[in-house]
Amino acid sequence: MTTLEQARRAAYDLSPTVRQKAAVHLGTHGDATLARELVTLLVAEPDFFVRETLTWAVCRHPQTALPHLLAALGTDPQARVQVLHALSKIQAPEAVDHILPLAADDDPAVAMKAWWALGRTGAPEAAPALLPHLGSGDEEQQRELSRALEQLGEPGVEGLAAALADEDPTVRRHATQALVLIGDPAARPAAAALAATAEADEQDIAMVALEALAVLDAPEVEPALERLRDGEDRFRSLTAQWLLADREERAARR
Repeated sequence: MTTLEQARRAAYDLSPTVRQKAAVHLGTHGDATLARELVTLLVAEPDFFVRETLTWAVCRHPQTALPHLLAALGTDPQARVQVLHALSKIQAPEAVDHILPLAADDDPAVAMKAWWALGRTGAPEAAPALLPHLGSGDEEQQRELSRALEQLGEPGVEGLAAALADEDPTVRRHATQALVLIGDPAARPAAAALAATAEADEQDIAMVALEALAVLDAPEVEPALERLRDGEDRFRSLTAQWLLADREERAARR
């Protein structure tokens, strides 16, 4: 039978298979007194699968592990990524102030993981840290920011609605994509801005705005779709006509 002391020694073995078994044992049988050592092991672990198991073990004792995780944020970028991954699972409101500066980190991997961790907290103060990155970075970075804003939900909607009027079309496009992911009911406050975008913006952005708008249960939606259906832009007219019919079908099934 493996003891906790044997598992602790095995957690430093050269073999990742041995370390993985040790991490499982420590997570299953260890108590909160091991939290500090588990965090130390996590930030030093080179193997992805062992890191995932150690993350699980750390998150079994969230309150005890939290101060050690926050202290480890000052280490190298790879360690910060692992710590932020754990913090995204713990979702502790008291960690938000520590994560906010990392949303603008020079290392994209750190910044993206900070976005995700902030989004998962649902804290309103996360929105001002996430929204300035709309339209920035490569495809992966934009996708990860959208996912973070989806997790954040309603606290980010006001800022996303305002971004629909940004002079940069890349920002407007990214904001509409994030609102599609957020959906109803959280995105309802953006209905008027989405309607304006659907009616007046470039066609590719307008189509995404229509997708975001059509699922909202808000009073602005049907009048906007009807205006577009009856308008001169054939593509928007056909799209709005289809969306109105789809809304009617969905309403009939309720």
